[in-house]
Amino acid sequence: MKKGFTLIELIITIGLIAAVGTIVVANMSSTLSREQDTQYQMFVKKLENAACTYVELKVFQETYGVNQKETCKNSSCTIKVKDLLDSGLIEEKDLKDPKIQDYISSNTSIRISYPGQVKTCTYQG
Repeated sequence: MKKGFTLIELIITIGLIAAVGTIVVANMSSTLSREQDTQYQMFVKKLENAACTYVELKVFQETYGVNQKETCKNSSCTIKVKDLLDSGLIEEKDLKDPKIQDYISSNTSIRISYPGQVKTCTYQG
């Protein structure tokens, strides 16, 4: 009698290894995608929080005028990322978008509005 594996045993083993490999790869890509989404949400939140803070600062009033703040409250206005950099609320390193793996332009806008008298800052990227 010869010792060894039959062709059926080899095919079943290879099939099981392929199935386990497929499951592992699918789970890994799902985990990486969720992590990237979380990083992007944190990136957007950081820009929006900086813009909301900027509107309340004296720097905004000096740059755009007190009347501009009232304009934001009555309709909406936009803040450039450049203004947030200049005021020190964010740094250059904070401008790397995790989705595209590149830096956003300093001319990118963040919209400030007051729907229902509640200040809302929305990234326009």
